[in-house]
Amino acid sequence: MLAVVLPVAAVIAYYIFIAADQYKVQTRFAVRSTTPDISSGLLNSLGIGGGASVGDTYMVVEYIHSRELLAKLDEKLDLRSRFRRAGDDFYAALPSWYSMEDFLTYWRSMVQVHLDHTSNIITVSVFAFTPEDARDISKAILDESEKMINRISEQARRDAVWYAENEVAKAEKRLKEIRQRFLKFRDTTQQLDPTKQAQVQVSIIGKLEEELAKLKAKLAESRTLLSGNAPTVTFLQNRIKAIQQQIAAEKRKLGGGRLSSNRARNGNLSATLSEYEALVVEREFAEKLYLSALTSLEQARLLANRQQRYLATFVHPYLPDEALYPKRIRNTFFVFISLTLIWALGMLMLQSIRDRI
Repeated sequence: MLAVVLPVAAVIAYYIFIAADQYKVQTRFAVRSTTPDISSGLLNSLGIGGGASVGDTYMVVEYIHSRELLAKLDEKLDLRSRFRRAGDDFYAALPSWYSMEDFLTYWRSMVQVHLDHTSNIITVSVFAFTPEDARDISKAILDESEKMINRISEQARRDAVWYAENEVAKAEKRLKEIRQRFLKFRDTTQQLDPTKQAQVQVSIIGKLEEELAKLKAKLAESRTLLSGNAPTVTFLQNRIKAIQQQIAAEKRKLGGGRLSSNRARNGNLSATLSEYEALVVEREFAEKLYLSALTSLEQARLLANRQQRYLATFVHPYLPDEALYPKRIRNTFFVFISLTLIWALGMLMLQSIRDRI
């Protein structure tokens, strides 16, 4: 009587006179993306539909059981009042003295989330004391979860585009600095293109050396016919000496090694040309880097427009027709069987002790 009959009778009385009806609404959805992800499950590996990362799916699962979502829905739907509609059912109803932490534990018992790891499908089961409450809470969970996914997707797109724009800004700044150095170089050297000046200089030296060779040949011929003091020989010698000095001067303008920029400003064409070629190489590299950054920016914008996550809901919230919970007959039977087994085990232990005594 004490171990089985009276407790079972109390349970029957509770379920008949006190226990409140609970309505269940089940929603099923999956996190999807417009860009497929081969690591998001069996469906994506088979090429069926768009996928999303497993991390996004787990974030939704954790968000549904989070305090943040509970606070939003409590403010939006007044959840505390809805979960107190159980009447005298002290066991199922939300106590008025519950703190936010206690309310979160109660929320996790009334809202159950199951994740299918094969298909990444999320099943949300909501329990409430009226069919309208169960449906409204389920809709609100779905709406807030979709808003959270949209925020994550928007943030990811902004981050991708921001990074690409930052790279473009750096490349553009570098290109502007090199162009300013080009402008300063031309103002200092008064030369637009030292390579053309070097070509002219080499051409002049070549012509002078050609003329020098002709004069030397003519001098050798004159010496065979005239004396060393002849005016023609003296003229040729002076002419050859002048051309040699001019060639040496022209070669000094070209320079023979890597010199400082100050000497380049003083007419050393070789140092000027070396500095100019270094600037040209830096400019070409900066231009290619800038073009590459622009291309990456366009690709990031195109990819950002495609990388949109969304909730693909295929079982929408509905209005239940009848209360499926609590399972009065089943629970009463389980209580009866459990108490009977405990009573029988206790009696066996007691009888065993008596036999030993």
